[in-house]
Amino acid sequence: MAFLLFLFHFFVDWASSFPAPLGPYFVEHYHLSTKTVSMAITALGFLGSLTQPLFALWAGRMSNHLLSLYLSLSGVALALSLFALPLSFVLLFGAFLLLFLANASFHPVGAALSGMRGNASGVAFFTAGGIAGGAVGPLFITWFASRFSLSAIVWVVLLLWGLLSFGFWRFRGISLHVPHAEFSWRLFRMLFSVFLLVGIRTFFISLFHTFLPLYVATFASFVLGGMLLSFGVLVGFFANFLGVRLARVFPIWVVNFLSFIGLGVGLFFLPVMRSIPGLFLLSLSADFSAFLTMSVNVHEAQEILPEHRVFASSVAMGLAWSFGNLLSFLFASAFGDSVAFVLRTVGVLGMVVALFLLFVRPLHAEKG
Repeated sequence: MAFLLFLFHFFVDWASSFPAPLGPYFVEHYHLSTKTVSMAITALGFLGSLTQPLFALWAGRMSNHLLSLYLSLSGVALALSLFALPLSFVLLFGAFLLLFLANASFHPVGAALSGMRGNASGVAFFTAGGIAGGAVGPLFITWFASRFSLSAIVWVVLLLWGLLSFGFWRFRGISLHVPHAEFSWRLFRMLFSVFLLVGIRTFFISLFHTFLPLYVATFASFVLGGMLLSFGVLVGFFANFLGVRLARVFPIWVVNFLSFIGLGVGLFFLPVMRSIPGLFLLSLSADFSAFLTMSVNVHEAQEILPEHRVFASSVAMGLAWSFGNLLSFLFASAFGDSVAFVLRTVGVLGMVVALFLLFVRPLHAEKG
């Protein structure tokens, strides 16, 4: 069952990783500005994440959460199937929005099921599936778009959906359900520190992954941007597990400090780097740092509210992600034409947050 959740998460995040690396492709093929494209991409993240808590509350009323995940999976396949049609950029945005809504309905339930045994390893393995999908997606879609028509992606999607449907059919008799809670400000206040840090981290990562391909495309092929995103998330696959191990040894604020300082330093120097080895070094170090706390923060939220894991997961993921994506949308709308400025500013802000965690440690509960 854990492996099936891993594969489901892989597919959902594989598909959802397409918009950012395709940014330069949209600029060229639809004759748009980088500001317009960056605003559209960050808006997708915001609108999708914002609905995640609503989907969490709805899913809590379902008797079989495995079926809920399969419906989300099918929604992703349906959204990408629309690519077979001739789409304007507005209609393409609509298809991506449907994709992100299906993604939002998947995450809180999947994370809650993975954490049913009350240990971080299950959450980490589930998260690893999404990270792996997010790693393969950018490299695959930039290569695919450069070799074939983007509309042809529907055949790949339907093949993968069919294989995963067979996996669901094998486990269809198992009814999985985890406790849920209605939204309350009292429960939210208990999760506020986790919400805040995940939201800020999402703000940084969203701008990083949106503007990195746009920066690279100014002097190299947009396929290189997809490669950087894919390898960066692949490195994050291992950082995700390392973060869980570090959180067993050190206070959680230490893991968050390492995450923000590494992300900040990497992004601060990235805009002056044009050599391919240097780009890989800086972008990989930034992604490695960013992914250190992916599972740690979700598991912490579930430990704070062990009887309401779906709700806790939706706050630590969807609600926090929507907050971060809203910030990134606003930032992109103001500075989207200044790619290097955005990356450098995010780097500075990352180091500021790291210093804040270093000197104001009680923001996050320490281990034990």
